[in-house]
Amino acid sequence: MPAKLYSAPQVASMLSLEVDTLYRYARAGRLRGLKVGKLWRFTDADVEQFLQGRRYVPARTGAPAVLLPDLLRGGTHQSGDQAGAICGADRRTHAEIDLLSDRLARALIRNGVTPGDRVVAVLPNCLEFLTAAFAVWKAGGVFVPDYTGIPPVALARILADARPAALIVDRSVAERLEEIRDALGGVRLILVRERTFELSGLDAIAVESLDAVLESDEGSGVPLPPSGAPDDIASITYTSGSTGTPKGVMHSHESWLAAAEFTRDFLELSEHDAVVIPLPLHHGLAFRHMLAYLLANATIVITADIYQALKAVRERRPTALLLVPAACHIAIEHFATVLREAASHLRYVEIGAASTTPERLRQLRELLPRTAVHVPYGLTEARVAYLRTGKDGVCNRIGRTAPGLSLRLVRQDGGAVAPGETGEIVIQGQGLMVGYWPDGTAADRHPELGFRTGDLARLDHNGEVELLGRLDDMLKVGGRKVNPAELELVLSKHPAVQEAAVVGAPDPSGILESVVHAFVVPRHEATLRPADVAAHCRRQLESYKVPVEIHIRTSLPKSPVGKLLRPLLVSQASATPVAAENTHLPEGEPCP
Repeated sequence: MPAKLYSAPQVASMLSLEVDTLYRYARAGRLRGLKVGKLWRFTDADVEQFLQGRRYVPARTGAPAVLLPDLLRGGTHQSGDQAGAICGADRRTHAEIDLLSDRLARALIRNGVTPGDRVVAVLPNCLEFLTAAFAVWKAGGVFVPDYTGIPPVALARILADARPAALIVDRSVAERLEEIRDALGGVRLILVRERTFELSGLDAIAVESLDAVLESDEGSGVPLPPSGAPDDIASITYTSGSTGTPKGVMHSHESWLAAAEFTRDFLELSEHDAVVIPLPLHHGLAFRHMLAYLLANATIVITADIYQALKAVRERRPTALLLVPAACHIAIEHFATVLREAASHLRYVEIGAASTTPERLRQLRELLPRTAVHVPYGLTEARVAYLRTGKDGVCNRIGRTAPGLSLRLVRQDGGAVAPGETGEIVIQGQGLMVGYWPDGTAADRHPELGFRTGDLARLDHNGEVELLGRLDDMLKVGGRKVNPAELELVLSKHPAVQEAAVVGAPDPSGILESVVHAFVVPRHEATLRPADVAAHCRRQLESYKVPVEIHIRTSLPKSPVGKLLRPLLVSQASATPVAAENTHLPEGEPCP
C-alpha cells in the first residue's frame, strides 16, 4: 500500500509550524520530503523522522537531553571563551557553569541532601541562580526557587509546605531568617551568597558561604551519582496567589525539556542569539527561556531590572528581550530612543506574565517595526502556546500550540463546545505539570479530560480559540454574567486611562449578587475624574455593566512579575460604601 502523502499546510498544522518555516526546513534538508513541481509532499515517515531528530537535542553535543543537567554536558568541548551567561561584569561559559554546579552539588550531597529532597533557593538575578539550579538537579534534588523580595511570612509558608533539606539564599534573605526560625525545621544546610556575618540561633544547621563552596576544589575527583529519571520532579514553583492561595506546582525534567524545546523551535534559536532577561529568574517565562537558550547553545544576559536591561540592549546588541507589561510601559514612555536604536538587531521581544493593552502593543511595534513581538499563553502549570492579535487589536487568539500538548474547550459538564460557544480550556500532554505539591493532585474535577485551566474561551466558527478571561473572575450582576476583561478593554480606550482593572464586591444593599468596581490609573500628567470615566462606560456598555464605583489610583497591586493581584482589589472594593442610586438592575429582567 503506497504511503499517504500530506501537503505542506497539513504537515505544518501537524507540527505546529508556520508554513514558511516548514518550507525553510524542507529546503535546508532538515525535513525530508518530495517536491512535485513547485509543491512539497510529505509522508508519515518524514514527519516522524523530523520529530525524532528535534527531540531535546542541545546544539553543543548532538546527544539527546534526558535530564536537565544534560543541557550542560559537553560544555568542556566548547571553544574559546564564548559566554553562556552574563550578568554585569560576570561571564561564565556553559563549561564553567557545569564545573561550578558540580562543586555545589557535591557540597549539597556532603551535607546530607539526598534524591527527592527539596532545596529552596532565594537569590537575586545572578549567575549563581543558574549554578544552584543545576547543582540541585545533579544532586537528585528538587529546586524550589523564589525572589529575594519575598516577605518573611510568605517565605515561612513555603518552608513549612516544602520542608526543604537545604537553603541557598542571598545575604539580604539570610538577615531575615531569625524572624522565621520556627519554619526551619528539617533544614540541615544554609548556603549564603556574599556572606559577611554569622547567623545566630541556628546551632543545629550547617551554615556555609556559597562563594567559598564555588571556589573550592574539594572532592573534584569524586564522580557525582546518577541524578534521576526524566519523570522525576525537578522543580516546585509557587504561584503568586493572584487567583487564590499560592500552590506549589511540580514540573519534571521531561516537562521542562519539552517547554524548552518548544521555545527554541518557535523562536528558531541558534548559537548566534542572545536574550536579555530582567524578570525575576524564578518566574516560568524567564526560567523557560534560560533552558531554551542553553538547549540552543545561545547566550543569556541576566540583569537586575528593566533599566539595566535597556543599558544591556544598547551596549551588547542582543537579538531578544523579555518584558512584562509594566517594563514595556517604562521602555516605551521613557526609553523610546533605545528601542528605536535596537530595531536593527532585536529579532523579537516577548511580553509575558500579564495581559498587554492593544495600545501598548501598537506603540511597541511602531518603535520596533522589524522586530517580532510575541505574547505567550502560559500558566505556571504549563507552557502552552503563543497568541496572535484578534479583533480590536487585542492579543487573545491562541496561535501556535506546543507540539505534544493538546488544547480544547469543554463545558462545565465536560462535554465539547460547539463553534460559537464558550467553555473552559483543558490541556493535556508534554510540558504540563506533574501536579500540585505534595500529593500530585491537579485540582481537576474530571481527571480523564486533562488539566482544567480555569481560563474561559470562545470557539469561533473557524475553529480558532479566543481567550475571554478567568472563570473565577467572572461576575454575576442581577442574574447576568459580566466579564471583567470586556470592561477593562473599554476602560483602556479612554484617552486618559493608562491601565484598568475590574473586580466585583458584594452588593451592600442586598439587591444584586455583586456590584462592579473599576480601578483605573491615569496616564502621566493626565487629569482623570470618576464622573468622566463613568460617562465613557455608559456610552459603550449596558447599564448593569457600568461600574458603581470608580477608584482612581497611582498604581495597581501586582506581583514581582507584574501580575495583577485581584484579591487585594476585591478587599478594597468590599470595604467601600456604595450609594444605592449607583446600582443598576438589568433592563427588562427582574432581579432573581
